[in-house]
Amino acid sequence: MSSWFSTKGSVDDAPILSEDGSVGEQGYQRTGDILIKPDKDPISGTSNAEYRSINVNGHDFEYPLKKGVSMTFYFVTSWILFLQGISELSGLAVSYFYKNELKVDPAVLSTVTSLTALPWTIKPLYGLITDGWPIFGYRRKPYIVMCGIAGCISWWVMATFVNEVWFGFSMMFIASMAIGFSNVIAEGMIVEKSRGQSQEFASHLQATVHGAQAVGGIIAAYFSGMLLDYITNRQMFMLCAIFPLTLIIVALISPEEKFTGDLASIRNGMTEKLRELFAAMMQPQILKPVAFVFMLNATPATGSTWFYFYTNTLGFSSNFLGTINVVGAVCSLGGVLLFGNFLANTPFRPILIWSTIISTVIGLTQLILVFRWNVQYGIPDEFFCLGESAVLSVLGWINTMPILVLASRLCPQGMEATMYALIMSVNNLGGVLGAQFGALITWQLAITDDNLDNFWILVLICNLSTVLPLVFIGWIPADGKDYGAEMGKSPEEGNTEHKE
Repeated sequence: MSSWFSTKGSVDDAPILSEDGSVGEQGYQRTGDILIKPDKDPISGTSNAEYRSINVNGHDFEYPLKKGVSMTFYFVTSWILFLQGISELSGLAVSYFYKNELKVDPAVLSTVTSLTALPWTIKPLYGLITDGWPIFGYRRKPYIVMCGIAGCISWWVMATFVNEVWFGFSMMFIASMAIGFSNVIAEGMIVEKSRGQSQEFASHLQATVHGAQAVGGIIAAYFSGMLLDYITNRQMFMLCAIFPLTLIIVALISPEEKFTGDLASIRNGMTEKLRELFAAMMQPQILKPVAFVFMLNATPATGSTWFYFYTNTLGFSSNFLGTINVVGAVCSLGGVLLFGNFLANTPFRPILIWSTIISTVIGLTQLILVFRWNVQYGIPDEFFCLGESAVLSVLGWINTMPILVLASRLCPQGMEATMYALIMSVNNLGGVLGAQFGALITWQLAITDDNLDNFWILVLICNLSTVLPLVFIGWIPADGKDYGAEMGKSPEEGNTEHKE
């Protein structure tokens, strides 16, 4: 029997309830077809269940009312992820600023830009803060406001005062933390809606909100290059200071009830929750997939060295670099839509295997560009780069979406938001380490602003290493089962469902 369905009669005898609580005309239906909220809010821990008791043929039935996903929910979560995408508006400006004004080499730029992702590796900490320390009784709204203000101030300082490498890093670190913190709140809401639902439902929900992130990325990519023809790097930073302020509006309309529980008991129980979280993470059905995702992201990356190759060797302008980013962002959205419409029910393993292998093969064609073989065959550099960006972006998101869906389905009931944040933190930590490995290799190969002779070796190493984690593909579940929901069930519930 489903864990959320409470009845005094038989499940198979249960009629459908409409939104108004009346008995549907269709007769009887199994409970798995009813779309409802999860048992508990992952942020507050309070029950989400709303029941209506009726009598049918002498039997009393207690129903959870069907609840759809509201437009406010879609807007709040999608806008936060949209801001994550639009934050890439600063990408080219940062690269030009560090290369031309601060005079750093590729390894340093790769190190700095990748380390700004560190706030995304401590996402569970943000969840613990919002759980145990609400402000004015609210666990989401005030923190979203604070994120908006912090993001605005950090980019303003970047535009006004920064003239040193690590000072700039510290401001970008704060801006990244602001987006990361608000992202945890949005992801907690998404996981809440996915709890106990089918893989297809979770896939479509993830595809929708991450589609908003891709749209933000498209807008950022287009204007990041074009605007640099008209404004300076610092003026671009000032423009980036405006967008985080929209989080204040998001906070005002975000659906949240004021918390009235016992904070002392919640804080005292955090140690126990951490133990439970650690114990859940150590479960093989969670630990092995998370380890695989970590390894997949921890392989070396070329990082910012491509920027130096594009500008120094190929002579690309900021406008064309923006065009490459636009093509990549549009195709990323295409990858999200392709996954949501055609691959939502496909098992995780074949998607990860083939997207990784094909990405590696396509990635190796970058050596054609590095050695300039494309020119010998009459293929323009611009055409080659645009085509490569398009294909790799589609494959990249097809490879990423199963990881997002899998993460939402590995979260045990009662710790959905924290576990999802932990899994994503491990994923992000892998990305940071991969970029650092790439920066170390770049430094060892003596690749500098004016010496790119060994760049081809870096490209070769980074692409070939991508397939190495596939040795452990068996750690990924072979099906789309909601393992988190299974772990959250009592033995009695599990046995009952098995009998059905």
